[in-house]
Amino acid sequence: MAVPFHVSRPVYRGPDVEQGGTTHDGRAFADVEGYKKILLTDPDQLARSLTEKVLIYATGGDVQFADREVIEGIVATLRGKNYGFRTLVHEVVQSRAFRNK
Repeated sequence: MAVPFHVSRPVYRGPDVEQGGTTHDGRAFADVEGYKKILLTDPDQLARSLTEKVLIYATGGDVQFADREVIEGIVATLRGKNYGFRTLVHEVVQSRAFRNK
């Protein structure tokens, strides 16, 4: 039997989402915008992390120690080309790590 839409059920409202916090190195932020500002202070680290994730997705395997050199080379290329995502994908596909896995 279908339940009419006007029948309401009690809804449990959980705790509020904590918006602020501190990074592992002690820098405090009040909200997502503050966290983004902290992350953008080191664009190479963001590029490195994203490169690792794209490489893992592209190869279907974990990043190995030997892949660190490839990742650093890709990050250096990204730095020179304004950290473009198209450049990232192009560099990953042409990398030794992608072609040999």
